Amino acid sequence: MAETPVPNGNTSRDSDDVRQTLVALNLVHGDRGLICALAQRLRTAGELRSGRFAEEAASSLEAPLDRVRTILLAARGRLGDARTEMARASEGGVDIVTLFDPEYPPALADLGLQAPPVLYVRGHLSLPPGISIVGSRKADAYGLEVASWFARRLAAAGLVVISGFARGIDQAAHRSALAARAGTGRTAAVLGCGIDVDYPRGSRRTAAEIARHGCLITEFPLGWQPRAHHFPIRNRLIAALGFASLVIRAARRSGSLITARLALDLGRDVYAVPGSVLSRESAGAHLLLRDGAIPALDPDAMLETLPTSILAQLEGSPRDTVESTRSAATGASEVDDLLVALREGARTPEELASQLRQPVPGVLATLARLEVDGLVRRYEGANYALMAR
Repeated sequence: MAETPVPNGNTSRDSDDVRQTLVALNLVHGDRGLICALAQRLRTAGELRSGRFAEEAASSLEAPLDRVRTILLAARGRLGDARTEMARASEGGVDIVTLFDPEYPPALADLGLQAPPVLYVRGHLSLPPGISIVGSRKADAYGLEVASWFARRLAAAGLVVISGFARGIDQAAHRSALAARAGTGRTAAVLGCGIDVDYPRGSRRTAAEIARHGCLITEFPLGWQPRAHHFPIRNRLIAALGFASLVIRAARRSGSLITARLALDLGRDVYAVPGSVLSRESAGAHLLLRDGAIPALDPDAMLETLPTSILAQLEGSPRDTVESTRSAATGASEVDDLLVALREGARTPEELASQLRQPVPGVLATLARLEVDGLVRRYEGANYALMAR
């Protein structure tokens, strides 16, 4: 299909009519790519009934006319459902943002005709720059620890951690981002189901916490259950929303590699964490490294490579150097200060308190939380050290 730019949200239209039309189109099951492309051409509900519109759209998109007519006919039949959908969303505290709205994320414009026509959002969609962190659902202790380490440090620097809310690497990244900055770190979860669906099962509490300190995002209508083909569709949003992607623990055939390839296609940087050559779950990251991905060995080193444009947007960051940004990030919370101190080797609580100029009871409380999180370990002699990576 031919590429055309996504509208910028400033065109004058009957907003209610356009919103209802796009929501109706988004309710249609079928060729997701064609649905997204058609959405960018629709201006009124009347066009759903227009034979001329169908012919012109099919021609410009180089799509079969019968498929275009089928989708438009289905959308016309869902206009009433669209009104109900919008009311349900409002009652449930969910914002519906269409691609013609000014709140629509500019980064998604890079998807061209594949930009989703409708987003369901719970939380704050307007967020600082984000970095996408993805990886295996079946991550081992190493993968989970690395994901937690990177997410916490990057979130402490003011970045929004974007991931897909799946078990394993995704949820480890979300939770650790939330723990940064004394529990005020921000994260965004992109879902492969309706925003009101409890998936993965038993994750409602985490989802609510994410909505308070970031947002939940999906293009799938209310009540839509997760399906295997939803997740590759979801991955393009993860790739587009982040200015870069970090891959941790990914097999040769995995959704994480799909996200990485999509990010590269969009001109984003891709980082990958190396792992054991004996592990299947490291094979995907190693393939990316072989093909030119940037090795991710330390989150502070990643911060040093941030583009100037990203640095300028981070909270408290636009001083004169990257080092000043790192110092601001390091001081963002006691948790992050302590983790940095432990990178120099094992310490007693008293040594840490002296180095950080904090009271011993407070340091002990922070160490206890980090021990529960699996980030530090207590050894003989009351020495604490980072868990081995």
